[in-house]
Amino acid sequence: MTRLPDGKTRLDLVREGLGSEGGLKKRGRLIVSVSKLVEDPRNERKTFRNMEGLIASVKAVGLIEPITVTPIENDHYQIITGHRRYRAAREAGLEQVEVLIRDPEDELSRRQKSVISNVQREDVAPVEMAEGLQSLMEEHPKVKTQDDLAHLIGKGKEWVSGMLRILSLPTDLQKEVGCTQQSISYDSMIRIARIDNQQQQRELIEALLGGASQKEIRQRIDDIKGSNGGKKSAEAKAPKPKKVYYTKHKATVIVQATGSKLTSEQCIEALREALKQANK
Repeated sequence: MTRLPDGKTRLDLVREGLGSEGGLKKRGRLIVSVSKLVEDPRNERKTFRNMEGLIASVKAVGLIEPITVTPIENDHYQIITGHRRYRAAREAGLEQVEVLIRDPEDELSRRQKSVISNVQREDVAPVEMAEGLQSLMEEHPKVKTQDDLAHLIGKGKEWVSGMLRILSLPTDLQKEVGCTQQSISYDSMIRIARIDNQQQQRELIEALLGGASQKEIRQRIDDIKGSNGGKKSAEAKAPKPKKVYYTKHKATVIVQATGSKLTSEQCIEALREALKQANK
């Protein structure tokens, strides 16, 4: 019989579990019925993409990594991490899986660990992760600012700010990205969310969902910024309006506007002011 790294067989684990209080093991590894597992209803992952490969792998070799769970009522276990693995096991027809049991925790602690776990893997859809971060920020008593949230999950403030910025995208664009089966990078979504023009955001999202790579999205955004920068540069270099007055004393008087317009009244007032200064 195959033994696990700790020297125990899977049957040993089952026996240990059956011998615990109330038939429910409180911590450690255990083989449990898939029907005893319950998904966390507040898990930030709502969309499960590209499951075919994982299901095929589970059918061939089973679950390589145990699902992390915590005990709940009615001799069931709520999943902390491993929602994709659980669904793959269920679809593959497994009746039992190995789980790693953690002590029961309060809801907030579970949410925090779930968010951190998914942040580290970056395999949750960008909009769903942004919503999870926003929820954690609103509910955690120690999180008052984006700096606090960044420290809590071990990421930089700029990354947290960028992820939360995703939620500023038009609702229909968020839904469109959320419904796709494609894997969308956080970086691309953050960069698109930082564009101020909604029409440009829509065009970039369309390109992203059309298969544009992260590199191509970056290039498009650089082109947009370059174009906008070029307009500002052209405006800055545009000559200011001016009036030139030629005199009989071999001197030329030039009145140049500080703005984009120069009226006759402005010229007269400017000449009067200049004359006063010349007479001092």
